[in-house]
Amino acid sequence: MGYLAYDNTTMVQRPAVVIIPDYDGIGPYELWRANLLAQLGYAAFVADIYGVAQVQGPALTSAQSSTLDEMYLMDPELLLNRVGSGVAEAQMQAVVMTNATVVIGYCFGAAAILDLAASWPNPITDNVLGVMAFHAAAPPSAEINMTVGNPIRISVQQGFDDPSIPQAEALMTQEMWESVGVKWEWTWYSQTVHAYTEPDLVGANAGSTMAYSATADQRSWQALRFYLLDLFSYVTPQNQYANTTVFDTSSSFA
Repeated sequence: MGYLAYDNTTMVQRPAVVIIPDYDGIGPYELWRANLLAQLGYAAFVADIYGVAQVQGPALTSAQSSTLDEMYLMDPELLLNRVGSGVAEAQMQAVVMTNATVVIGYCFGAAAILDLAASWPNPITDNVLGVMAFHAAAPPSAEINMTVGNPIRISVQQGFDDPSIPQAEALMTQEMWESVGVKWEWTWYSQTVHAYTEPDLVGANAGSTMAYSATADQRSWQALRFYLLDLFSYVTPQNQYANTTVFDTSSSFA
């Protein structure tokens, strides 16, 4: 289950971008990002990792969120399988090229997709070309011995002042990736804390560990556009660096 957004003026198959939500599941923020990606000519699918019976988005309370987080912390294999199910669901859509998928995630979802990349070789990573993590809650454990030859490209877009990932821990993860030949990139944004892509956090109090940064948000979004062009080798008319045209999108959420 999930939310699918695409340009419905054509049914031609196109690359898929799967979005793994942050800690509160599918909400207006994730739907907005999916629609932005649809406007660039991709099929964007927001994966539902909590299930239709679970309240999600702004209505999810902190207590409910903590319970769900604890469930996944106690059973990381469950989270990995649900992320994999979301990827598979996206690849089944009629408008999707089954061999061209990138998975992105925010916060909690960003940590999940880093673990997805680390799980290769695994059937759930089939046709996943790369992952991009925005303000990840935590990197995969530096003790994970990723398989040499892992072809999944990894990109991390992180605030330098985000307390979620200490720089020393990030370096350990980078060194592990480098040791097994993973192609990776890690961008730090200065004076930037957690959740920097979320406009709802405009005007956060000074010293807050979560705040919007227009500069980091815009630059990481442009980084994603370049990343998709590079990995897919597929230039949608809308993803050229010119004035983009907004198309109607067809969406479904179950």
